[in-house]
Amino acid sequence: MTRIFPALKNYDWGDTAFLPALLDLTPTGEPVAEAWFGTHPSGEAVTDDGRTLSSITGQLPFMVKFIAAAKPLSLQVHPSLEQARAGWARENTAGLSIDDPRRNYPDDSDKPELLIALTPFSALCGFHDPTATAGWFHARGWTALGDALEQLGLEGFVREALLGTSLAVPRDLPPWAAALREAHPGDPAVLVALLMHWAELAPGECLALEAGVLHTYLSGCAVEVMNGSNNVVRAGFTTKHSDREEVLRITSFEASPNPVRRPESGVYPSTGSYRVVTHAEGSTIRADGTTIVVTTKGVSHVLQAGESLSIASGTGYATTACTPH
Repeated sequence: MTRIFPALKNYDWGDTAFLPALLDLTPTGEPVAEAWFGTHPSGEAVTDDGRTLSSITGQLPFMVKFIAAAKPLSLQVHPSLEQARAGWARENTAGLSIDDPRRNYPDDSDKPELLIALTPFSALCGFHDPTATAGWFHARGWTALGDALEQLGLEGFVREALLGTSLAVPRDLPPWAAALREAHPGDPAVLVALLMHWAELAPGECLALEAGVLHTYLSGCAVEVMNGSNNVVRAGFTTKHSDREEVLRITSFEASPNPVRRPESGVYPSTGSYRVVTHAEGSTIRADGTTIVVTTKGVSHVLQAGESLSIASGTGYATTACTPH
């Protein structure tokens, strides 16, 4: 069992206090948006003696993150494995360097993603039933939007919102949408947000995001677990590179039920190359196979290869698959 230290990401939407407090870091006033426990080359975790995590575990197919959002993230979607491989090859052929900001595909992996709230957490995730949404539009007096959704369907409405000129953002928006418009004036992605589930998660609840699910995180702190990828295709709410045509190409326009889910017997839902299990504070954890253990509260005890380790809040440890258990 090896102590690992995450790579920190200081994106502008990050919180200045939560992750420094959790990780026992001195606050600098700079936002700390994410802490990556993984082997992705864009931000690899290291041991206390400076070794990279991959030198111990090899390249991991999954990654664990702490995230702290003080402001909304971009409206985004992640690709399937086939889409990621095709996009990676296409951008390589176009001569884009790995760190080129125009890249949608800095690697060739899919990125199914599980988010588990640590604090109350707000997000937009997936599409409401379009018939119900059109009815809501009409009830609010947004007649042109309601008519357009009924005539164009979900995909046609989103395409016209992002690339066309015929749809206008209403003035009398609900508070969460008004906040997005205020933060990103003139961004037509606000129209797309009106079609989506507004999800409010309590601590411990989760969102399980498969390829093609359009989403954005609005506020709160969480643990994320995902395949070891950084492929993000953006449609709005960001100063980073957006590629609305690619978003339209890879997004699933199937309506979905309420996306908020809960663990069953401590096991969270997942379609990725990982299994996520939660343990109560003070519990004893048996680490099997290649495992990353992160703690968010109190002290837990990890058993691995004959070792018993007490690990405190905000720390991460890794085991390797070749260790006997």
